[in-house]
Amino acid sequence: MAAPDQPDFLDQFAEMRESAEAAKGLVKVEVDGTSDLVGLMIDPRAMRLPSHELADAIRDAFGRARAAAQERATQAIPEALRQETPDLGALLQGMKADAHSGMNEILVVANELTMRLDRLMKPNQ
Repeated sequence: MAAPDQPDFLDQFAEMRESAEAAKGLVKVEVDGTSDLVGLMIDPRAMRLPSHELADAIRDAFGRARAAAQERATQAIPEALRQETPDLGALLQGMKADAHSGMNEILVVANELTMRLDRLMKPNQ
């Protein structure tokens, strides 16, 4: 157990932040130490990108931020806990699947918003 004046290492994961940019800074993603998406900034100029490019930029930024967070989190884990057990492996796989699922949901919504914006931005024909 951590000393009263020191946060538990699990709390450190939730407080940890990593971010990454894509599309020349038009898309910024921030994740915590558990790879949960905690911030997404899309510059209005990014709406001019084709929807597939915007989706790729979000995916790229998320992937790089997640990789950086996982690296920091791995370094923060006490050595005694680094010994993987079958239960821990299954838990980690579940967390990874949840993170991927959440990102896929975000990308679907971002893609739908981009397509709607594309339609609204087109002059009436």
